[in-house]
Amino acid sequence: MGEKWIELIAQVRADLAEEASARMLEAGASAVERRDGAEGASFLVTHFPLEKGATANLRAVEALLAGLGVGKSAITIRRIEDQDWIARSRDHFQGAACGERFWIRPPWDEGETPAGRVALLLEPGLAFGTGRHPSTRLALLAIESRCARNPPDRMVDAGCGSGILSVAALLFGAKRALALDLDPRAVEETRALAKNNGVANRITARNATLDSGALKDWRGRVDFIAANLFLDALSALAPRVREALAPGGRGVLSGIGCEQTDALARACREARLEVRGTSRLEEWASLEIAKP
Repeated sequence: MGEKWIELIAQVRADLAEEASARMLEAGASAVERRDGAEGASFLVTHFPLEKGATANLRAVEALLAGLGVGKSAITIRRIEDQDWIARSRDHFQGAACGERFWIRPPWDEGETPAGRVALLLEPGLAFGTGRHPSTRLALLAIESRCARNPPDRMVDAGCGSGILSVAALLFGAKRALALDLDPRAVEETRALAKNNGVANRITARNATLDSGALKDWRGRVDFIAANLFLDALSALAPRVREALAPGGRGVLSGIGCEQTDALARACREARLEVRGTSRLEEWASLEIAKP
């Protein structure tokens, strides 16, 4: 199995990029990559091995960036897998079932999709894993359940990564999707995934976080939100989720350990969101939430 990493991406003002990079290195980052963004912004990307001490390093980076005025809403953290290992292990990635109706398959698997299932064509490991992590599967199960009852008119994928959640929702009947991510690569890959699955005309992918500027006229009108992140990011996001959702709108927040469900539920209630249910898969958990 390849090594697993935590990727941290911070959006900073371009004039602060050099100092912010230096502070990230001081906090234990082995290297920092700078990518230019729009309107005077830069994206700083670094990685930590997913091992003992990773959380402390991440918190140190967040604290140092906070000293420059970079808040948690401008930071994205996600798990990624060693891409070389994925490239060497194509035989390990064939079509696989997810939930009652999904069938996730890579481009090289030319087998037929089982009867009654909807195929989602996914290139594993472009940057954000294989789509088979338990936290991703929990979010997909929630999307499948919602779309089976009442496909949303407006769906938002916050921290979209490869775009698997928004594309899945569109394949299951959602009318429109908005995919948001701080990483420009994630936006590119989401657009590519949507094109490969024939739903590019129903998705908008933006290099942004979940805020009124990104939502535009969708603010307060979103029917369903999916976010597969980490506890701190999800907790910070909760008030923005409430602001984005229409009354009665629902969502799934995934990416937490089973032991973190109470903490996230508390953050959601503080943001005046209802917690409608908790799901678990292996050591991972997700919350289903709603706006009253």
